[in-house]
Amino acid sequence: MLKFLGSFVFKYFPRTYYHVAYHRVTRKLEDKARDRAEDFDKLVAESGGRDCLQIGVRDKKLAPHWISVDLYDRSDYIDYNYDIHDLKFDDETFDVVVCNAILEHVEDPVGALSELHRVLREDGLIWVEVPFNQPYHPAPNDYWRVSPEGLRIWMKDFAELSSGLFSINKSSIYNGVYYYGQKRGPRNPDSPRLP
Repeated sequence: MLKFLGSFVFKYFPRTYYHVAYHRVTRKLEDKARDRAEDFDKLVAESGGRDCLQIGVRDKKLAPHWISVDLYDRSDYIDYNYDIHDLKFDDETFDVVVCNAILEHVEDPVGALSELHRVLREDGLIWVEVPFNQPYHPAPNDYWRVSPEGLRIWMKDFAELSSGLFSINKSSIYNGVYYYGQKRGPRNPDSPRLP
């Protein structure tokens, strides 16, 4: 009976079918929206007196002392228009790096993470967020979606402090993944690279 009901809903109400399917997946992955918000707020609150880099800025810097970088945004609050693959900073310049909603827009996110690893000091902290289930949003391009496990592979040269899926407005079909980590030595040259 359940198989028939599932087939019926799939055939005549496909949006409902997929909404239920996404809801089940989200429940299995455990929504860490609250943990994410607490960890991120704490990271920003404790950043005073530290050298901090913010890749991509939505409306304003996280704090006045943060250095902001965005290749395309020419707003007054952007300090440098650098490519994330070729940051014009010395090795080990920053104590904290935040990269929110940027990696889906770059052709080589693993190469970009390698560059963030380079500019982050030993034992420095990194925060990365990327879409898991979100609409296509070119700015100027939109290449990637990644699962929590996929982001862990990309971040394998950082020690994990916290990571997981987070819902946006409690939605099971509009969510992302985050990774909060710490630099743990030179980048592994055998780390995966995208073609």
